[in-house]
Amino acid sequence: MNSIITTDDYFSQHTFANVEFTGVFERIRIRTVNNEAFYNIHLFIKYGDKVYMENYNIGQIVISFAELQKNKYWKHYYDLSLILTNNKHQVIKDIKYNSNFSYGPFEGYPIYYQETRLWWIDTAIIDGSIESYADHEITRNIENYGHLCYYKINPYDLENMEYTSLEYLNIFMHDYMTKRSETLYNLFEKNSVVHKELVISYNISLIEKELEELYVMFEDKKNVINLLTFYDKKDINYDVLMMIYNNLVSAEGNKKYLQYINIANTYKNKLEIFTQIMTV
Repeated sequence: MNSIITTDDYFSQHTFANVEFTGVFERIRIRTVNNEAFYNIHLFIKYGDKVYMENYNIGQIVISFAELQKNKYWKHYYDLSLILTNNKHQVIKDIKYNSNFSYGPFEGYPIYYQETRLWWIDTAIIDGSIESYADHEITRNIENYGHLCYYKINPYDLENMEYTSLEYLNIFMHDYMTKRSETLYNLFEKNSVVHKELVISYNISLIEKELEELYVMFEDKKNVINLLTFYDKKDINYDVLMMIYNNLVSAEGNKKYLQYINIANTYKNKLEIFTQIMTV
């Protein structure tokens, strides 16, 4: 398991070509004085045919990808994790606060672990809330909070980990079915429909955002080219050119294309400049 590592004062980022790190973090808050919450957390590491799966409060197993695909619960959360994880090939290690780190920080609803956890992935999370224990209507949405999915293991250890024995796999499955409210009270089918509707809306919003960014980017390119053409034909004052530019181009585009405005007085090959603008 080879990786490219970049480090700053707080984190080391490990990027792999052939390993996927994904997770689903769902929190249901009960709005009480004690800020209580239920957590439904599934974490995955896929390396070749080997899959590490961890469920909060249940445990960890190492199984084949085919075994994962056969289980409707695990497959559902694995498929969700592929959508919610922002960078599937990257895992991040805390290096500054690792001496006393024991839970994922979360707005007064901390997620406590029995051990210190250092390795996390960047994921969007499913955030829900209800007014009381008696309330069955959960309001859910997807938020891009960042680092909340922490692995119990060092991801590099997976390469040499053995597949989980059939005996322990049966124990894990029994606990999974009997210790989780979703499976114990037959809520999975309803929850899975809600999850799918959420991720569809989430993906639509991401696509809309990307299209909006693309629209702004192409508008900036068009406006800069038109402005330089206008400047070349009309020979307007450079200060006027800058005034128009600052009001015509987006804040992000302003920094990107300023270099071409600065050489407006000196460039000789318009086609070359316009080609450069289209490719940046």
